[in-house]
Amino acid sequence: MLNKIKQIFKQQVLIMDNWQEITDERLVRPIHPGEVIADILDELDINTTKFAEILGVSNQTVQEIISGQSSITVDIAIRLGKALGNGPRLWLNLQQKVDLWDALQSHKEEYEEVMTLV
Repeated sequence: MLNKIKQIFKQQVLIMDNWQEITDERLVRPIHPGEVIADILDELDINTTKFAEILGVSNQTVQEIISGQSSITVDIAIRLGKALGNGPRLWLNLQQKVDLWDALQSHKEEYEEVMTLV
């Protein structure tokens, strides 16, 4: 089980190494970190209520993250990193990918009008 979780983490780190693909080639929205959390909870056989207790947050917070309704904040990333033993960076990077994608989809034409100075 632990190997499966480590494999999930490794895959996400490899994906994060080339964030430029998000802006140039990606046709589909990146996976929300909540989906990764849901997979990990399934692997660990832990329900959201127990996981919320472990993190020290409400069950509603965990549910909203898993459903993609809420973003990973710095606070939550630190808690996730501590609970899952992989640090906050992975969680912040996953969220940043989603945020970049969403912003580019919403404002791509505006961004193309911004002049590059350097």
